[in-house]
Amino acid sequence: MMTKLRESTGLIMWFVIIAFVGLIVVEWGADFSGSSGSRGSDTVGSINGEEIPLRQFQAALSSAARQQREAGRKDGQLVREVWDSMVSEALIRQQVEQMGIQVSDEELAYFTRLAPPPAVQQLPAFQNEDGEFDPALYQQFLTDPNTHADESNRAFILQVESMQHSMLLNQRLQSLLLETVRVTPQELRQFYVEQNEKVTVDYVYVAATTVDESEVTLTETGLLAQYDEMASQLQHPEQIQASFVLFSRVPSAADSVEIEEEAHRLRREIVDGGADFADMAVAVSEDEVSAANGGELGAFGRGSMVPEFEEVAFALSPGDVSQPVRTNYGWHLIRTDEILPPDDESPEERVRASHILLKFRPSPETEEQALETAEAFQTLAVERGLSAAAAIEGFEVRPAGWIAEGGGLSGLGDGTQWIVSRFFDSEIGEIGPVGSTDAGYYVAALDGSRPEGTVPLEEARQQVEWTLKSRRRSEIAGQRLQPIRQAVQSGQDFASAAAEAELEIRSGGPFSRTDFVPGAGRGSRFIGAAFELSDGQVSDVVVQNNGAYLLRLSQRDQVDESAFVESRAAIEEQLLQTRRSEALQVWFAQIFESADIQDHRHLFYSF
Repeated sequence: MMTKLRESTGLIMWFVIIAFVGLIVVEWGADFSGSSGSRGSDTVGSINGEEIPLRQFQAALSSAARQQREAGRKDGQLVREVWDSMVSEALIRQQVEQMGIQVSDEELAYFTRLAPPPAVQQLPAFQNEDGEFDPALYQQFLTDPNTHADESNRAFILQVESMQHSMLLNQRLQSLLLETVRVTPQELRQFYVEQNEKVTVDYVYVAATTVDESEVTLTETGLLAQYDEMASQLQHPEQIQASFVLFSRVPSAADSVEIEEEAHRLRREIVDGGADFADMAVAVSEDEVSAANGGELGAFGRGSMVPEFEEVAFALSPGDVSQPVRTNYGWHLIRTDEILPPDDESPEERVRASHILLKFRPSPETEEQALETAEAFQTLAVERGLSAAAAIEGFEVRPAGWIAEGGGLSGLGDGTQWIVSRFFDSEIGEIGPVGSTDAGYYVAALDGSRPEGTVPLEEARQQVEWTLKSRRRSEIAGQRLQPIRQAVQSGQDFASAAAEAELEIRSGGPFSRTDFVPGAGRGSRFIGAAFELSDGQVSDVVVQNNGAYLLRLSQRDQVDESAFVESRAAIEEQLLQTRRSEALQVWFAQIFESADIQDHRHLFYSF
């Protein structure tokens, strides 16, 4: 469930995630519930036995919604983010407690007074005219008797102290975890050389795609060997297998007519009632980008818009507002603002136009009908099974494939993690409650489960065959380069040997060991072989997934030792930051993997 969070903790200051939860003010109002599962417990989950009460989680969600809804986050996304934050906060806090890390009252008071958290320093009340934190303003606030007479101010100071306390604890934890991280002089030197020593090569290349597939023969023995070689790439965690029936929220013909009538009504308000087009666009247009600019689309020529829209825009006179125009996006009211004749900027006529968009959307009646159909089908599926019920009603059963915990149902978009979590605690054949995503309502069934292991050959056969076939084609491409190498070894120069084989000599570089080389990639065998060569030496045939190469070193640029001395301190700091980040990632992964995390969100929320 926490794979993405664990993999994203690349910055040393990821500890500040605790502030997302640790400073939450209990605010109610947002309703995130959506799963219709049992609510026999009031515990959303637990971390190493430490329970997260439903009330606490709901308070966190409500606060997060108030803070982040403007960023466009959906409720399901907030459920995931708050859960990840609360799990991380609990794991880190538990480690702090186990290690006996403490902050005295005196230390807390000192740092709260003189070095408040960054979130406090960013408050306008404590910034000067240049937008910078002003310690004097902050001190004035703390020492003013009126501050402490106000209840809201006292609550704010308590919040600041809570944040400061968490930051100090985590800074000390970080110091303990990172005190042994070092960078040796040898590592500094190696890093600099890898970044700055460069080579230039001449090479010939035979693409794997030039080898016809008929030249490649695959055997079952070869496939088994390739499968064994790929075993580490074919590992999977514990998974469930599911399928579902989707009840799409497709607007009906009546819904489209209703939206068209709304577009006509808006046009009458503008044309007959004198309403301002730009104000109306800001208020009702569902093209969020242009709506923010009063519906303005800027200037465009023919071929830039869908034909139905473009035809009307070029036919209108400046200032005219069109009748409703239907496109795949919905119903538009178009106003042509200006006709631009050909000029130096554009040789063709253009128009400057604005529009108001009303998207196709199902009416409440259509939504209700789809929900009723889904609920009736779910009842039948519980009695007869998903496939049997679908056969009776004539609905399509869609496979969602194998899904790891934390994943969703493929084909339904965001918002189905809750049903996957539910199925991990269910018996094979269970029918889930009716769910809802942007795609529509759905009813899902648990079809199977399997423990972590290796993907079976039959399931991975297509991938294994493709990999082996690509490898064989590259190897055959490499065989076509062997005569050139043999000719060079016999004394023929590289250019003439390549010319006799009717192959073009290309030049690559200068490039370092860490650069991306067009046509050869980054960190490839091509780059490794290039740095193994001495001046004028020709390599062995280098085989990669995309084909085969034969290289000759034409130039090597050694590192600038004086530049290394000058940049040594900066390089050391860069490497230290990288090592520290890696150390924290490893540490967090270890405590996460060893933690007992129980997740019951699916009993309360859709996400």
